Amino acid sequence: MKTIKRIFAVLVCLCVVCSCAVFAVSAAEATGSITIQNPSNSNATVAGKTFNVYKIFNATTSGNNTSYSWYTASNGDVPFKNFFFGDADGYNYLNKESGTVQEVVEKIALIGDNNNNTNNFELSQFAESLHDYIVDTGVPTYIDPIVASSTATSVNIPDLSYGYYLVYDDTDLGGTDTSVVRSAVMLSNVNKDAIISLKANRPQVLKQVEENNGTFGKGTSVNIGEVVTFKITTAVPSHTLYTNYQYFVEDTMHDGLELDASTIKVQKGEELLTKDTDYTLTLAQGAVDFKVDFTASMNIAGKFATGDPLIITYDAKVTSAIEAQTANQNIVKLTYSNDPTNDASTGSVSDSANVYSYQFVFTKFAQDTNGVLTNVRLSGAEFQLYRVVENQSDELVTFTEQPATNASGAAFTKYIVADNGSGTTDKLVVHGEGQASITLDHLNMGGHLGDVFIFGLAEGK
Repeated sequence: MKTIKRIFAVLVCLCVVCSCAVFAVSAAEATGSITIQNPSNSNATVAGKTFNVYKIFNATTSGNNTSYSWYTASNGDVPFKNFFFGDADGYNYLNKESGTVQEVVEKIALIGDNNNNTNNFELSQFAESLHDYIVDTGVPTYIDPIVASSTATSVNIPDLSYGYYLVYDDTDLGGTDTSVVRSAVMLSNVNKDAIISLKANRPQVLKQVEENNGTFGKGTSVNIGEVVTFKITTAVPSHTLYTNYQYFVEDTMHDGLELDASTIKVQKGEELLTKDTDYTLTLAQGAVDFKVDFTASMNIAGKFATGDPLIITYDAKVTSAIEAQTANQNIVKLTYSNDPTNDASTGSVSDSANVYSYQFVFTKFAQDTNGVLTNVRLSGAEFQLYRVVENQSDELVTFTEQPATNASGAAFTKYIVADNGSGTTDKLVVHGEGQASITLDHLNMGGHLGDVFIFGLAEGK
């Protein structure tokens, strides 16, 4: 039961972002139903919409246990197995030639889990990929299309056997385009007779930072003076019904990060885009560090296709203004047009990645004549700190010295890690004055006999 609960917690997040919908119907009874209703907070409507339903896999519960099996169509085909598993030329979402339904369940449970460096962008991309697979391979619908009347405020899909379902708004607008607002873009694990509000589709954006292992994720630890790389990812939305479609990204960094504007790179997939031709770049607008505007290109026919990935990368240096022991947020905001009848109407969505730096207090204690450590604090001792660099010689860390006081008013020297060996000293001197009346806790770090206070280190050795 733990897994299925986790799927619910994770996948319900997709209710507002994708162009297709996945549901899990409980196995507590023989059948369940899904009702899609108009929302109370937008003009999105089910009226006149056509919904197609696809079954991905079966779910059966017994007590607190849930088991899963592939859905098999009447012709013997297993429609979605090759989406998750297959050869290198297929979709192969799990990058394996073969596998089990349980592996699929576990993978879905990870999508959108912040602890696994994902967000609504990945959820929406996952659902888009599912729909692309349906179109490319001709997966048949599970039931006949559900067509809502022109005055409908809700649509009920009854008599669904237990399992996970994809519900997709396949409304034909005429010509070569389909619905721009792909209706109830939902991915959730729900109980019997689920009632879900229709949500308008909206673009998504993902902000990541290069982590210490070389991959991009949602957070990393840093040294003062270190250069870190950030990545922004979004995808071109369907916008053919707009006469002036706005689409731009604004990035705001923490004060402890210094942008290197020369490193800003903008790509469409693997293609490097050209500033002032494919996009415009504006630096330092108030609190915003930079803005990349795709609006002009969005309104040139054939310039950007729906689904094209747009990727922005850049470097920033960590300065002494970084805050210790907390998430230093780097925030991206994506603004986009949201009403084809009103050029000025926009919506926005944001995401962030964090950098962390740490401060430490080391205390020197004396040994007795037998070499046993005592609780006697030493004063005046000097030592140096080296950073272990993989496959290189250890690196001597240098510091700048800053006078400081702790919460109880005790004065001490704070040693701040310097940029690229540019510090004024490489010697750390143990504090020499006793402060016996001070309570030793996190509020009074530093300022005690035998203490050395260091700020600006990343995790590591």
